[in-house]
Amino acid sequence: MSESKELVRGTFLITLSILITKVLGVLFIIPFYAIVGGEENLAPFNYAYAPYNIAIAVATAGVPLAASKYVSKYNALGAYKVSQKLYKSSFIVMTVTGIVGFAVLYFLAPTIASITLAQDSKDSGGWSVADITWIIRIISVVVIFIPLLATWRGVFQGYKSMGPTAVSEVTEQIARILFILIGSYVVLNIMNGSVLLANGVATFAAAIGAIMGIFTLWYYWRKRKPNIEKMVATDDTGITVSYGKMYKEIISYSIPFVIVSLNFPLFNIVDQFTHNNALGLAGVPQELHDQFFTMLNMTTNKIVMIPTSLASGFAVSLIPFITKTYATGQLDNMHRQIRTSLGVLMYITVPASLGIMALALPLYNVFYSYNVEGSHLLFYYAPVAILIALLSVTASMLQGIDKQKLTVFVILAAVVIKIVLNTPLIYMFHTSGAILSTAIALLFANICNFVILKKYAKFNFSETWLHFAKIFLFGFIMMLAVELTYFILQFIVSPESKMGALIIVVVGVIVGILVYGIITMKTHLADQFLGEIPNKIRRKLGVIK
Repeated sequence: MSESKELVRGTFLITLSILITKVLGVLFIIPFYAIVGGEENLAPFNYAYAPYNIAIAVATAGVPLAASKYVSKYNALGAYKVSQKLYKSSFIVMTVTGIVGFAVLYFLAPTIASITLAQDSKDSGGWSVADITWIIRIISVVVIFIPLLATWRGVFQGYKSMGPTAVSEVTEQIARILFILIGSYVVLNIMNGSVLLANGVATFAAAIGAIMGIFTLWYYWRKRKPNIEKMVATDDTGITVSYGKMYKEIISYSIPFVIVSLNFPLFNIVDQFTHNNALGLAGVPQELHDQFFTMLNMTTNKIVMIPTSLASGFAVSLIPFITKTYATGQLDNMHRQIRTSLGVLMYITVPASLGIMALALPLYNVFYSYNVEGSHLLFYYAPVAILIALLSVTASMLQGIDKQKLTVFVILAAVVIKIVLNTPLIYMFHTSGAILSTAIALLFANICNFVILKKYAKFNFSETWLHFAKIFLFGFIMMLAVELTYFILQFIVSPESKMGALIIVVVGVIVGILVYGIITMKTHLADQFLGEIPNKIRRKLGVIK
């Protein structure tokens, strides 16, 4: 297989696996919500994941991507023995790191729970510190497995073998979701267990998923091992690298990656540590804290992540292409890649986000239940998806032009802004204030990334701003059409019923796609991003000129 075909195939597999796992990660919440019953009952599960994501990011410390880069580098030199030395030692190092990460999270669980909750008393409503401590300690077990799993994936990628990573990510997610749904259902409906126990079982599902992912990689490793051993046997380069130099190099690779990967987990942990206390200061009753936090960091967040799923695929696929054109000095090609990538991303993300805003109330009902407060938060959160997607993609672009160290400072500054603004904004606007502080921090980070791209990639944004303006204009026209459709339909079907909400959402989405599609094809904006697809549609329909 040629190098270009190998790159395209590998990128396709990784992107496909990311999209599948993201979609599954969004959709599973619908039956899980129905099984557990309500935002407040989901709170322990939600409280466990923010500290867990931080622990995982620190425990892996960017080593998987660094390992991939390291193995690929020495394989290119024919120094297969160095690669073998790395992956054998990294398995041991990552196992030890996982155990240390587990211990740290386990023993910090009471402190995290205390900071998270405004006060430790079930009498005043909500969950207790003991409850949340127990849940966090359950998920801490998963930290033992994740570093090994992630590093093994990095090693496979270093050998240009993307299939094992892609398949293991999907099997991990499927096993996790099945265990969550079946386990919580059995606890509540067959064993007549408590909601807390159901949350505990659902939380432990992450460990089941990780173990399934490891078994999947082991299966592929058995198949690949003979070929790897043959490669090692042909190594006559005489290149040797000490363990000290090896891990010094890996750490230098990994630090920028870990800071970038910590971006959204840090935002979430800031919300977790400040949200309930700020609501308490604002006089919001404690029995509502868990409910509002679950709306913020779980129910609305899952829907908002739908349009941003595409950004993850872009982020993975962009780096090798932009790295290559930047390294070879092909600035015109690189500029075209940046312009097209930003344009395609916005062309899809903007209308999707505006559509979620227009259909916030029925959409929240379709996913969860009829809830005015939840739909209001979803309305405010939806446009933040645009900023999230932009940050993911622009951060990847900066890695492609070897400016990931600047990304570190940008992200750290954004987190500081989030920390400073979160409590006062929540105090003034309640849970919506947390969304506003996230939007301000993300806007700052994106502006910084644009400035860096302009300065170091010599990228001219003039054409891109014009594309953005047209996309937003046509997106708002589409949003008005969807709002009008919703206004008319609510006289025919009730948005308070599941079926009525579903009908409104389906019809609204169809109207939105038709209006946006027709406008962007008539103005030929779609041609800028979708290649020959618009022309093929025009020829088939014979009506849109």
